[in-house]
Amino acid sequence: MRHSLQRGEGNRRRNVPSTNQILNGVRILTFTTGYAGPFAGRLLASYGAEVIKIESRKGGLDTFRHYGQHKDIDAAPRFIECNLGVRSLAVNLKHPTGARLIKELAERSDAILQNFRPRVLDKLGLGDDELRKANPKLVILKLPGFGSEGPKSGYGTWGFNLTAFSGMTYLWNHPEQDRPVGSQGVYPDHLAFIMAPTVMVAALLRSRLTGKGVSIDLAQIEGTAYTLGATYLDAAVNGHDPQPQGNRDPLAAPHGCFRCRGEDRWCVISVRSDEEWKSFCRVTNREDLLTDFRFANQQMRIKYLSALNTIAQEWTEARSAEEVMNKLQSRGVPAGVVQNGADLLKDVQLRHRNYFASFSDSLIGPFEIPRSGFLFRGMAEEPLRLPNRFGADNDQILGEILGYDKATIDRWREEEVLT
Repeated sequence: MRHSLQRGEGNRRRNVPSTNQILNGVRILTFTTGYAGPFAGRLLASYGAEVIKIESRKGGLDTFRHYGQHKDIDAAPRFIECNLGVRSLAVNLKHPTGARLIKELAERSDAILQNFRPRVLDKLGLGDDELRKANPKLVILKLPGFGSEGPKSGYGTWGFNLTAFSGMTYLWNHPEQDRPVGSQGVYPDHLAFIMAPTVMVAALLRSRLTGKGVSIDLAQIEGTAYTLGATYLDAAVNGHDPQPQGNRDPLAAPHGCFRCRGEDRWCVISVRSDEEWKSFCRVTNREDLLTDFRFANQQMRIKYLSALNTIAQEWTEARSAEEVMNKLQSRGVPAGVVQNGADLLKDVQLRHRNYFASFSDSLIGPFEIPRSGFLFRGMAEEPLRLPNRFGADNDQILGEILGYDKATIDRWREEEVLT
């Protein structure tokens, strides 16, 4: 039974610690796993939204809870990274009472975010139409790999296979490689979790203006393919079969990523004009190259790119990446160190902008982690918060938001509605 607290009151306007409060007052329910969906929820939470992650040990745990060496599902580093600032509601959606509680919570929320396979929530009685019976203004944003409809919509996907399917893995190769390698990063996930908060905020504005909700089907594969528009256009209009370019640039020589002194240290260099070429020769003490017929102009330097890159490599491998960068930059030649994680943690620019949030005490010990890339001037900022432990918010959400008393909540635990 419920106590006297009216539904819709309680924590509706309570501030959730975040980097800013620009979305304060917005409540978002998330059904998310892996990278794209959870990180989108993290970003929305870091902008002040109250983000409630819904999971269950009876099916529906975030797969990232099992990444790492810890047996504690709250202590997986990748899960912590993707769910900062997010609250936790542990409810069994396969139980009729659990599904009903989600409908009641949706009535008091502004949006739903989910990246489950299509029709998973529909089968649980939590499809778009059912949720909108309780709340016509609800914004529902989905991040399926291939979209919610079509012959491949039911496929389970990860960033790696979406990168391959989009053509990006092939195009990111070096021309001389005998098989596609591409990038090992889950690029589609990163694109999706940036797009999702952006389009959700737009949909929330529309909902507030019109009183009508909207369902958004943001297929991760289409978001990835969108970034390759010029490649698709070239193939469609000109009939070209785009080939991997590696580090090559049709307008620059020398151009590439060059090994430097030390373990796995590299610096990129790009010479695009005659003036930059002259400066490059002076910095490297190879002014003799200025009279070499092979490098007389940019067109010739590109023709003999391999020979020129070999010369550049001989110079860089005897020096640190930082020395290479600083000497070339001081003479107007574009160059930059290929920074690793340790470099980024020490980067003076990122430190100046307080880019890293520090946690001195957590289930995995002290650590630092990047915040979002946005700074909101003139707004109160609060520190990022670790994700709440699994089910830690059950009593508060069901009690203060939905108005149920402790005896009822305890009984649901015994009945495994809350688990």
